[in-house]
Amino acid sequence: MRYSLEEINKRLKASKSGVSLRQRGDTLSLRATLPSRPGSQKSTHSQQDLALGMYANPAGLKAAEGKAIELAADIVRWKSGRPFPWDNWLGKKTEAANTCKYWIEAFKEEFLIKQQKFSASTWERHYLLQFNRLDPNSELTGELLLKTILSLPSNSWTRYHTTSSYIKLAKFALIDIDLRPYKGKYNSTNTIKDLPSDELIAKIRDQITSQMWQWGYGMLATYGLRPHEIFFATVEPNPPYKCQVSEGKTGARMIAPFYPEWAERWKLWEKKEFRTQKSEYWELGKRVYQGLYYYFKKIEGANLAPYDLRHCYAIRASVVFELPVTTSAKLMGHSVMEHLKTYQRHIDEKTNSLAVERAIARFDGKAP
Repeated sequence: MRYSLEEINKRLKASKSGVSLRQRGDTLSLRATLPSRPGSQKSTHSQQDLALGMYANPAGLKAAEGKAIELAADIVRWKSGRPFPWDNWLGKKTEAANTCKYWIEAFKEEFLIKQQKFSASTWERHYLLQFNRLDPNSELTGELLLKTILSLPSNSWTRYHTTSSYIKLAKFALIDIDLRPYKGKYNSTNTIKDLPSDELIAKIRDQITSQMWQWGYGMLATYGLRPHEIFFATVEPNPPYKCQVSEGKTGARMIAPFYPEWAERWKLWEKKEFRTQKSEYWELGKRVYQGLYYYFKKIEGANLAPYDLRHCYAIRASVVFELPVTTSAKLMGHSVMEHLKTYQRHIDEKTNSLAVERAIARFDGKAP
């Protein structure tokens, strides 16, 4: 169904509703023959306009057609002898039309339902999180959007993606503001993380008080799994304690442990079942993030994210265990190019020095 002023009025006329939709500037109103308003000097019915407080965008037009049908029903009841419900049309129901809640819901309906551009999971991951930073009852203004953006860390993933979402929301709500200069220069491929040492990784694991989360943490550290993959992982009970992932973002694969001693010490073949009603990979990953962060906040020095354990596995496999890049990439479930692009940047000066020292120690010849 098309939602333009012309198409809506065609449908309203065809249904003999007695109501038409009008645009005044950027906003919409309804026009119909109505009884005199409360307190009016007029005693007879007349053609009147009812401001809706809705903008003339696709979501506003769709909502306005619904209000036109509602008004037509009230007119029918009025003509049959019932009082006209002026309380429903004198601003009490439309006064919140410019709030953050109103525009976020309209944005969701327009982009998720009508255009079908995104899935529900995309909305949850890339829009709802950022929009939840806005007070739902506050008026949606450019100043509010900018203030919220500036409250976030500069050049961070959070500010970059929040700004991107707010740019789309502002455009949808016809707010004249350029938020692009405030996105920052975040680029994940150039971000170097301060990763924990293997000694600290083992220490943090032993301070987690839940056996279930000890096991989940140990799986991430020992096998470099993506967080959602622990739901589909099984460890062989005998050396070398390989791990079979039955499904996940990049499908099934077999993974070797680094270190094998961790798999043995932590008895990772004794799988712990996680209770969850979720099924999407991103939802399962979020469950792991939330569970581990609960314990990280209680442990001194645990300034890491669950995905950091995967980065550490990549470095450990390539440098400490000296695996070829092709083998490391296969174990981690991605291409050689992706392996180098994603993990090479995490190798810090200390790790590079270790690789150089080992190479020199292996050389038993003489310089020419």
